[in-house]
Amino acid sequence: MENKSKNLSEEQVSQIAERVGVQLKQQQVPATNGANRPGRMSAYLVGAASGLVLALAAPFLRPVMRRAVKGGILVGRYARQVGSSMKEEFEDIVAEAEADLDKEKGESKEEV
Repeated sequence: MENKSKNLSEEQVSQIAERVGVQLKQQQVPATNGANRPGRMSAYLVGAASGLVLALAAPFLRPVMRRAVKGGILVGRYARQVGSSMKEEFEDIVAEAEADLDKEKGESKEEV
């Protein structure tokens, strides 16, 4: 068996969604005991349409998501580099401060 899949264009997807919307509006079920509140059908329609759009757009979204992940990795690497540089700088400052204290301590002993 061959796997023959066809990608729908955005225009075709919007036409399908529009037809589904028209059919759902024609077949609206009356509310019974508040179980089917107004707007629930439109929420179902929006959910179904968004699921359909995401399923059809998945091949196009994959490269976009891959670029976003790559960007996140690059930002993480840069942040790690900056953090490492800041740590080294802080360690140098601490070493200088300790050296100054030791120097001052040595000078004060010589004066006594």
